[in-house]
Amino acid sequence: MSVQMQERTTDEPVAPHEPDKTALSEDPARPNGPARPSRRTVATGLAWAVPVVGIGAAAPKASASPCPPDSYVMSWGGSSTTYTRNSSTSATAVTDPDGAGWMPPVTLSIASVLDGRMATGNESGSQNQNLRISSGTVGGTSSRGLQLEQTVTGTRNSVPGRSARQTVTFSFSRPVTGLSFTMTDIDAVQGDFVDMVELSGAFTYSYNSTWLQGSGTQGDPLRPRYWGDRSATENLGNATITYPGTISSFTIVYWNNAPSFSNADRNQIVTFTDFSFQVIRQDC
Repeated sequence: MSVQMQERTTDEPVAPHEPDKTALSEDPARPNGPARPSRRTVATGLAWAVPVVGIGAAAPKASASPCPPDSYVMSWGGSSTTYTRNSSTSATAVTDPDGAGWMPPVTLSIASVLDGRMATGNESGSQNQNLRISSGTVGGTSSRGLQLEQTVTGTRNSVPGRSARQTVTFSFSRPVTGLSFTMTDIDAVQGDFVDMVELSGAFTYSYNSTWLQGSGTQGDPLRPRYWGDRSATENLGNATITYPGTISSFTIVYWNNAPSFSNADRNQIVTFTDFSFQVIRQDC
């Protein structure tokens, strides 16, 4: 089944080639806080002039083992990964880099839980890309992406904030070390959405601080600085996440912090590039 790559379907298309640097009237993570700038659209491959590298929480060291680490890539659409979308809230991916060789397969189970006025797909019901693989590359990378698509439902006279959210848990069949991926398309459109992303556990992050801000925690989510709709060919809405220690699962919380709603379809999308990680066996 083909997947549409636009962020939303509205009657008024977004011009994707001019940067919208209209400042958000307020810090979208703190509605009562001081004014901050906001963001979304520039030429493909624009260099990151102001990178930020930070730590979301204290990162543990990997446990010692006599075995050398085995490297894996959970490649969305790649030949070494089998991806199955069971529903809009459940999926599995299996990667086995060497087929019948000595490297064991790793299974990733993905489960989504919706709270409050949040639903998967777009508001009109014409598409649902939640937990679907994109048909093309994302975030100015060479990777296809695993998509989260959601929409606030109900009245437009009030904004639910974080009470309407999607929580997605990624669980590995065996412990993995050094998990790394990039989240793309973190952005904001006036009257529609402000992407807010929180991650669990001990991780580091890197992004262009001219366009993004936050540390990825509940109190300080990853979020845009400027209004504007990032295209699939841009890297301005990208944040690279790394879990340097050994983990078996992690959780993403995704919500909409728009201060008000217009008549636009309130769907919002972020994507994940390939997951790269290592498995350290104890039986070599």
